[in-house]
Amino acid sequence: MDSAEILRKRKYRHSLVRDFDSDRVLSAFLLGDDRPTLIFICQNNSDSSGTLPDLRDLERIVGMSLTVRDARKVEDGLAVVQQGQVQRVVLDESAFDREKIYLRSPDNTSALEISGEDFKALLEDLGFETESETARLRIYDFGYAAVRQSAQNRVVSGIQPSGDMTLGNYLGAVVNWQKQVENYDENFFFLADLHSLTTLPDPADLRDRIFKTVATLVACGLDLDKATLFRQSDLGGYHTELAWIFSCLTPEGRLEQMTQFKEKARKQEFVGSGLKTYPILMAADIAIYQATLVPVGEDQRQHLELAREIIRRFNGRYGYTMPVPKADMPQVLARVMSLTDGTSKMSKSNPNRDSCIYLLDNPDDIKRKIKRAKTDSNRDLFFDENRPEISNLLGIYQVLSGLAQAEVVEQFKGQGAAKLKAQLTEAVIEALRPIREQYDRLSADRDRVLEILSQGKARVEPIAQQTLAAVKQRVGL
Repeated sequence: MDSAEILRKRKYRHSLVRDFDSDRVLSAFLLGDDRPTLIFICQNNSDSSGTLPDLRDLERIVGMSLTVRDARKVEDGLAVVQQGQVQRVVLDESAFDREKIYLRSPDNTSALEISGEDFKALLEDLGFETESETARLRIYDFGYAAVRQSAQNRVVSGIQPSGDMTLGNYLGAVVNWQKQVENYDENFFFLADLHSLTTLPDPADLRDRIFKTVATLVACGLDLDKATLFRQSDLGGYHTELAWIFSCLTPEGRLEQMTQFKEKARKQEFVGSGLKTYPILMAADIAIYQATLVPVGEDQRQHLELAREIIRRFNGRYGYTMPVPKADMPQVLARVMSLTDGTSKMSKSNPNRDSCIYLLDNPDDIKRKIKRAKTDSNRDLFFDENRPEISNLLGIYQVLSGLAQAEVVEQFKGQGAAKLKAQLTEAVIEALRPIREQYDRLSADRDRVLEILSQGKARVEPIAQQTLAAVKQRVGL
């Protein structure tokens, strides 16, 4: 059975064509090992015509050492799948975003034309799931593996300049930033001041919050020898020009599907168009620096998925230009919740100041807020989604103590919320004391804070220049 017969039998729309775009051909390669693997790669994502990316990249992607490699192209990959000769398929996922893709015939004179959407559905129909992390179909962007010159990962993450940063900002973002600085080769962090304009802040207040946020991040111990910190608006021309190009590739309906847009639009008296296009600017923030990993909490995951769609769509239309980044989800406490309502995120926008612990709070304020934190009467303390307030306090203590969940539960077994609050108060005060002391020193040296931002801009601007130049050349500007 050949590919055409499989498509006919399963009633997938297709055409046999002789005039086709060779860059949109899906080449199939068979890797022989203890789990035979079929690789589909878009022709214009390979490093040269008819060849595979570097074997070392493939081994890293596939997650195993390849003992046998058959680099001959498999002329009829679908037939190989249909006949059960492979256990898994690794697919260049940019194929999914292409309006048409082509499966070349054995004689190279014609090709089967099928839509990317139908090709994805066909593979699912053949038993290879295309969404699940643990599925037999492993989705990977071969475009990046094919062109990269090293095994480095570049991580990009932004934070809005809130000024008075909360314990939620610290445990949900900054602590993970500190960990990733040790784990990854390049780390770029930026103050997302352009994003903050969606709430129309007071100009003087915004400038003050930018200064306080930078000083607080440095006070938290962010290692600036291994990480780069800069202000989004200092490179705003690159971000916004790429965002405009991305906006021309993004269906309006996708923006209206964003949960955060719906939630914030209900809360704001005036809803500017920037609130709706916020995810497009976020996509540009990521792509302009060629990011491969983006640390996100659960509340930002939908935005990152849209960013990935936009980047794949650009690469699919204009040729590979930038990697499609992966989400780097914090392993512990991705969200810190309010002390007064365990179902709401800890946020400085909450009018009840007791709902948040701020990094610059004094010990007396911290003690008062934790003492008043909402709990329940059950003396047995354990992580339970039906007990959000207790789970929140346990989770904060877990991160600060460095213990595993089971160890935290064992420590407070049968002791009730009062004991947990007392221990948590001590842990929070001790964790924040060096941050407050370092902040006081930095706040008296404004020039040092401005110098940090200037150095950050100088470090990342050449990358932004190069990316935007390539994008403009691709689209015809």
